[in-house]
Amino acid sequence: MYTVPELVTLVGLSTENQVRNRIEAIRDLLLGSLRRGPNNQILVTEEGLRLLRDLQALCETGHTLTEAANLLRYKMQRDEDKFSGGSPTLVHGEAKQNKTEEAGWAVLVEHLAAEVRELAQRVAALEAASHRSGPPPAWWERWR
Repeated sequence: MYTVPELVTLVGLSTENQVRNRIEAIRDLLLGSLRRGPNNQILVTEEGLRLLRDLQALCETGHTLTEAANLLRYKMQRDEDKFSGGSPTLVHGEAKQNKTEEAGWAVLVEHLAAEVRELAQRVAALEAASHRSGPPPAWWERWR
């Protein structure tokens, strides 16, 4: 079990508030992994640490905390559906509609992931170009 101060270094963050914000963002996924210790300390299990690291990895790829939490929920739901063999059979075409919605979400997530990769490449190219041209002139230089 890990405390919040220990999680700061294990997840690679700089403050306890960042850890607490990440715990709040995925509290529903961490329900089985959270405990309260002495003095009402928050304790997280190994599984919770893995989820927090996954969330942080998504945040480091350019997603906001909310987007990363939603992507993690989607990934866990998709993995759960694969493990359980899919959703139960529904009545009168509802199963077909659910499969269509799942396919739509999968396409959207793949599109967004490709867009993030493309934007990351563009940012890297812009950063490389800005380092080659040297530092920008001082703001007062244009009035000289």
